[in-house]
Amino acid sequence: MAKQANRDNAGVDGDWIMVGAFGAPHGVKGAVRLKSFTDDPSAVFAFDHLHDAPAGKSVRVQKQQATKDGFVARVDGITSPEAAKALRGVQLWVHRDVFAPADEDEFYLADLIGLEARDTVGSRIGTVNAVENFGAEDLIELALDAPIKGLGRFAFVPFRTELVPDVAISDGYLTINMALWQEIQTGKIAESQMKNAEESEG
Repeated sequence: MAKQANRDNAGVDGDWIMVGAFGAPHGVKGAVRLKSFTDDPSAVFAFDHLHDAPAGKSVRVQKQQATKDGFVARVDGITSPEAAKALRGVQLWVHRDVFAPADEDEFYLADLIGLEARDTVGSRIGTVNAVENFGAEDLIELALDAPIKGLGRFAFVPFRTELVPDVAISDGYLTINMALWQEIQTGKIAESQMKNAEESEG
């Protein structure tokens, strides 16, 4: 059910949701690399109506092969590497109506974008900027109202119950256990510093 979001674009524009984006051309016959943002990556090819922008022109794509980072695809009307190159960075969008309605206690990951982020005592700490997945698990990217010393202005919080205990879509917020997240991050930094020190001594 979940749809991923892109860091440079929130991945949702009104009733439109971004499900993929074209990359570099591949080969000499007009194929192009495609990165999928759907929960099941290959599901991007199942949509009957893909568009090159919210309410944009219709785009038809066919999967040619899977790659480590996505797919190689053929696009109707694209037959040369020059034409494929022009597609680089073009995003693929679908209207929300194509998805099955979420149940009362369910939501799409795209629905999290723009929500206010609060800590466990109810104080605002920022907003949800995007939802990412770099291969391991879904990560909520927070744009913090105030930077955290040593950690910066943006926080990538794994979408786990212990770190995100409450999601209230209708009320416009979610809860983040920032104390636990900071504890985890501080531990990772200390571990990395120790490892670097050992490598430099070796």
